Amino acid sequence: MKLERGLRICQVVPYDLTERGGVKHHAFQLAQALRARGDEVTIIGPAPRPLQDPNTFGFPGIVNIRANGSDNRVGMFVAPWRVRAFFKQHAFDVVHVHEPLTPSLPYWAVWFSWASAHVATFHAFSEQTRLSLDLLSRVGSGVLRPAFQFNTAVSNAAASYAPTPWRRSLTIVPNGVPTAMFRPRTEPRPPGPMRLLFVGRLGDDRKGYRYLDLAFRRLRARGFDVTLDVVGELGGTSRPEPAPGLTYHGSVSLDALVSRYQACDLFVAPSTGQESFGIVLLEAMATALPLVCSDIDGYRHTVSPEGARMVPPQDVDALEATIANLLERPHTWRAMGEANRRRAALFDWQHIAYQVRGLYLAAIRQRRMARSGARALGLAKPAVQARLQEAASAAPPLSAWGQRNRIQGDTTLDV
Repeated sequence: MKLERGLRICQVVPYDLTERGGVKHHAFQLAQALRARGDEVTIIGPAPRPLQDPNTFGFPGIVNIRANGSDNRVGMFVAPWRVRAFFKQHAFDVVHVHEPLTPSLPYWAVWFSWASAHVATFHAFSEQTRLSLDLLSRVGSGVLRPAFQFNTAVSNAAASYAPTPWRRSLTIVPNGVPTAMFRPRTEPRPPGPMRLLFVGRLGDDRKGYRYLDLAFRRLRARGFDVTLDVVGELGGTSRPEPAPGLTYHGSVSLDALVSRYQACDLFVAPSTGQESFGIVLLEAMATALPLVCSDIDGYRHTVSPEGARMVPPQDVDALEATIANLLERPHTWRAMGEANRRRAALFDWQHIAYQVRGLYLAAIRQRRMARSGARALGLAKPAVQARLQEAASAAPPLSAWGQRNRIQGDTTLDV
């Protein structure tokens, strides 16, 4: 199917657009790659304040939900009439919904863009399913799944975590990395200690920083010449305890993050689990860094066996021993890094965007055929859409929702 113009695409992100996160990072990188191909891409999501980017639109109504080992600031209380007004003013060929079962913005976005094609992407993974989330997913799946022409997941791990009704039709489209930005350093490595790098939110237990911190201090105590650079938000925890060779950079810009990768020798990802892919692994691989990472489902299909050393999660002894082994074998770093660079090239965003765009075109074709069939039968709208529109029209006036929309993340729900 060919169009004479670029596609008009709306990406729906269910998490706070003013904070960093893997799903948001995925959406913004994909949008940039699609725009480079001539498409118009708008990103919508919950936000506690107006956004400056003209291609990004935020809705108030955020609440923080503790799940999957971290805080998740989602648009649970986004007002449906705000979403309806947005889609009345903006027409899209396709609406791409990330984490479609996250309440409640994805629900409203699908219901009020019924004329568009819809594509879903699942990102999350956990080794254990919590009953409350499972029940919520089952309810949401029955309502939303028929609205989507194509469903994708970023990895096999994410696909396995998706609710059962969705799994039979999931296509794996992985995360990507902009290899033109994340590239190896060009100048020779300066002499000095081996420089380790950690990137992630320190307050998220699943990132496993405390295990690396302890392993690093042990290595220093044993006399190894090694340093550790730490990049990421605190996420509600305290700064790392000062130690010789340890530098905490906090949250940095994308350009500064690239510089940190290029300045270090070994990337360490000691995650405990609940990771579906590992975008930071791709970034490190694209800059030709060797890896030490946890042997977890979400990482096994991302890394190159020749470029990574995998260790059991939460095992400080194994983590320390593996890093020490590489410290004693610097001649292996270059070959490991080159294997990772070649592997990361397969995930360049230009390749991934091409795949995603193909799904968009197929979804648009299916949606148009379905609408043509409905018109031939004299059906203006599917019955389910009529019921949803009726329910949305019966929502309380803005004044009645004002208190809810002021919550803005001050409430935390444990699910």
